[in-house]
Amino acid sequence: MNDRNFLSSDPDRYSAKLPVWEGRLRLWHWTNLLVITLLILSYLIFDNHKLLGLPKPQTVFFQKTHIILGYLFVFLVLARLHLAFRGAPFSRWKDLDPRHEGKGFATVLREEVALHVKPATDAAGCPIPDSDPGHNRLGRYIYLPLLAVILPLQAVTGLLWASLKFGWLPLPFLHTLPHPAFAATKWIVSNTHAAILYAVLGFVALHLLGLVKYELTFASDLFSSMIHGKKILTKKAVENYRKETDGVAGP
Repeated sequence: MNDRNFLSSDPDRYSAKLPVWEGRLRLWHWTNLLVITLLILSYLIFDNHKLLGLPKPQTVFFQKTHIILGYLFVFLVLARLHLAFRGAPFSRWKDLDPRHEGKGFATVLREEVALHVKPATDAAGCPIPDSDPGHNRLGRYIYLPLLAVILPLQAVTGLLWASLKFGWLPLPFLHTLPHPAFAATKWIVSNTHAAILYAVLGFVALHLLGLVKYELTFASDLFSSMIHGKKILTKKAVENYRKETDGVAGP
């Protein structure tokens, strides 16, 4: 029952393949993945320069490379926030909010955990995918704080670190602060920035584990949908899709 071709041809289970992820969101997703990967690698290199035996010029090179990538990361964060306000229906804040049907965060979380631990099944005993056409409702508990807090805070602390370390934009004067203020500010900024980096790594791990679990449980097209933009949806998901898009798109 893991054959997607069979599932997509079953009208009682999957009724339509519809465009969900807009091109701008897909481009952002894969570009952001690449940039974050390079940011992590460059950080690990210069942070472990003694262990790697790197001379100071090479260490500084990787630090500056990290900052340049960081400016691109800041642009990507701003671009994603723009989509959250002005993007297509499934790019917006509403599709990242797990609350629905008047239920609060805690209630929905309990229901979604139970649903994913023991999914509902059809007459043949096969797990039925969730009825959300866009972001998985359980995943929203990670996506929402990531986009609203973690990524913006990482962008801000990264910009401050660039100013403190090399006197680069946006606040070059931070590089010339009196020593006590400079040392205290740099300690706070660098440690906050590093801590959030590990939080991002934790998100990536949870995201990948969740993706694998979802694909194996529901034999879905979740991964490939972020490449071509379309998802195979259940009848209930199609109903919700039409509500979100005002019935503009068809199968």
